[in-house]
Amino acid sequence: MKITYKINVYNLLTYLLVFAIIKPYFLPAGLRQASKIIILISVFLFTISRGKKERIVNLSWLFSGCVLLSAVMAYIKGGYQDNDFLDTLLYAVTFYDIYSFIGLCKQKDRFNETIKCLYNIIGLYCILTIVSILLVGTMNNSNQSAYIFGNKFTSSYLFIFFVALYGATHEMILWKNKICYIALFISSIALTLYIGCATATVTLAVLFIATIVPFQKIRMLLLNERFVVTALIMSALVVLVMGQILKNEFVNNIVFGYFNRSYTVTGRLEIYNDYLLNIIRSRFWFGYGYSNSMMKNMTGLYANAQNGLLEIMVNMGFLSVIALLVTVFWSFKNTLKTDKSFYISIIVYGMIIASIFEVALNWFFLLGICLIRWNCDADGSIRSSDRRRN
Repeated sequence: MKITYKINVYNLLTYLLVFAIIKPYFLPAGLRQASKIIILISVFLFTISRGKKERIVNLSWLFSGCVLLSAVMAYIKGGYQDNDFLDTLLYAVTFYDIYSFIGLCKQKDRFNETIKCLYNIIGLYCILTIVSILLVGTMNNSNQSAYIFGNKFTSSYLFIFFVALYGATHEMILWKNKICYIALFISSIALTLYIGCATATVTLAVLFIATIVPFQKIRMLLLNERFVVTALIMSALVVLVMGQILKNEFVNNIVFGYFNRSYTVTGRLEIYNDYLLNIIRSRFWFGYGYSNSMMKNMTGLYANAQNGLLEIMVNMGFLSVIALLVTVFWSFKNTLKTDKSFYISIIVYGMIIASIFEVALNWFFLLGICLIRWNCDADGSIRSSDRRRN
């Protein structure tokens, strides 16, 4: 008896894209980079060959173009290496691939199947991460390759993404799904506490409260395009304002006394107060280029801005920040105002919350934005009658 297996190419490419953007640190660096390039080229060629011509040039070009422009300007000014430029190119192509491929899946009426594939692969990644944590332990887990898919931050964000995908792929009106959803939230919080990722613990706690409150108006507010853009901007402004407030000697003494002069707290305040604004002013419009080492060179100690939006400002400049805000605004404006969109938005808001004190506007955030964008009508738009919860 002959057994045949049929592999759907859309599902396969979804799995491969996740493999490309969530680095498998158990593989050698050269193999990871080579496989990522092959996957991105394959997805790019598949997407432009199958998609509608009018969708080949889409909104993703705005942010990707600004990212590339920042790299060109950094290269012209000098001090920007060829490897850095290659990283920038891969970053821009990756965002285009994700945005356009999910759009293609929507065009082919495969959007729900794509989310299920993401749920399956991220679930597998979470299981492997748990195994890795049990084998490795929690010592020195801030190291980028501490666990199978990254450090304690990336590993924790995987579980936030998994919780969001569970809500988006299950009928949450059923009590058994609600109970499982709550159990996933609580177990994820417990895991982040165990590995010592306070940022993810706080993020999950805030998201848990926001998701269990049964008020439809709150859910609609979270899907409002103006609200999410405001939240994203405030995630950067709040640390700058906080830095100025803590310059006050009285407030400074209270906070430092409470935290017992924690290196984490004082280190961040030193970045915000003493270095960041001067670094940003030097190359306000275009930044220093993606994957640069300017923060490390200028401070001698800190590798990044310790804030998601400000890190983009340092790396890619004000134009890229505006391009990102426009992309977020447009994606939320065109999404269906449904429970599925609400649960997908959990990963977006999760990364916004985490980005207040970490560089968390990462691929989880960008993938969430793309999913939000394409949870829309088949033609890629949304009718006014569909803006209500269905």
